[in-house]
Order: sequence, then C-alpha cells, then structure tokens
Amino acid sequence: MRHALGTALLLTLTLAASLASANDERLAAGEILVEAQNVSGSDIPRMIVTGVIEASPAEVWKIVSDCGSYSRTMPRIKESRQISRNGDTVVCETVVGLPFPLSDLRSTTTATHTVGPVEWRRQWTMIEGNYRFNEGYWSLKSFNGHDNRTLAVYSVYAAPEGSVPDWMRRRAQESSMPGVIEAVREAVAK
Repeated sequence: MRHALGTALLLTLTLAASLASANDERLAAGEILVEAQNVSGSDIPRMIVTGVIEASPAEVWKIVSDCGSYSRTMPRIKESRQISRNGDTVVCETVVGLPFPLSDLRSTTTATHTVGPVEWRRQWTMIEGNYRFNEGYWSLKSFNGHDNRTLAVYSVYAAPEGSVPDWMRRRAQESSMPGVIEAVREAVAK
C-alpha cells in the first residue's frame, strides 16, 4: 500500500513538473495563458492571465501600479483616477467601457502595493461600484531568473450588477483577458 501511494505521489509530482516546464516554454515563446478557475460556492470563475513581458519587473510595475493612467494603458478602461494614496494603500476609481446596450461599469477599489524585489504585487478589493464583487491582483516577478523579463500574472474575480447573461460575461472575459498583458507590453515598449 505504501509503495503504491509513493508511486502515485511521484507520478503526480513528475506530471506537475512537466506541465510547469511546458507552460514555461509557451510563456518564453510569447504565448499568453488564460485560465478560468472555479471559486467555491460561486458560479463565477476567477480569471487568471499569465504572460511574459520584455522588461524588468520594476519597469512593468510603473505601469501596473499607476491606476490613474489606466485609461491610457489598459484595454476598455474609459476613465481612471487615483483618489488617494497612504503609504502602500491606494484608492482608485475606474470606469470600464462596455458595448451598447450595456452600461459602463464603475468601481472604487482599495489596493495594497508590495514593491519587490522578488515580487511586485498590487492586490485590490472593491469599496463601492456597480459590481456584485470586484477583486484581484497583479503579480510581477523575474521570469526564470532573467532580470529583464517579467512573469506577469493578472487575476480578477468580478461580476457586474444587473442582468448580463453568464455566457456573455464569460465569453467577454476569456476573449479580452490576453489584451491586458498585450496592453502592458505595448505601454512598456513606449
């Protein structure tokens, strides 16, 4: 019995390592990975997008941490402004532009900023807005030990108030998520 459990554990670890290696190869080649992760007790998934950006985490951080410029650097952000900053806590307001006939989405969030090295992280939760919930994070780290390549992870768990059909919301999230990494790549290149 112990031998079978040990063998199963070894096979699981080997499979996990080979999947991580395959993902690293895809990321190194410029691919953007999108994952819908189930959230216990919710029919809304957490969306996670991962990509490599050809710049140091500190350079990418300048864009990710500046919520007041999101209307210029992030897709679908129609308006953005930083309301306040107290140490590592930043309060921001954003408006996401949606296509007709849907109404734009407004939110005010509070974010905690953690500045590397090792990890640069911006983690937010909603204070108020026309979402049922809106939370997420950016995580930036050097990619495979390369100081001028950033492994960027963007995670969002959000659902607007009102009656947006689940299939429409899910499809919009999955199709728009790679655009977030692409927009940061473009902003860093400027």
